Amino acid sequence: MTVDLKSLQSAYAKVAVLVLHDPVCLPIFERIEREIAAVEVKGDAISRARAVAARHRAVS
Repeated sequence: MTVDLKSLQSAYAKVAVLVLHDPVCLPIFERIEREIAAVEVKGDAISRARAVAARHRAVS
């Protein structure tokens, strides 16, 4: 199952409110934080790969 960044950010905001009302939701909040970070890192890696490939094409 693939979840997009926008959905994760929406869930993150909603769960943040829940955590303020009941800290029992904190593990869910932390899980969503980790998922967002993973998506962002993956996107950054893909961007870096594109940049390297573009430089390689420019040299070739």
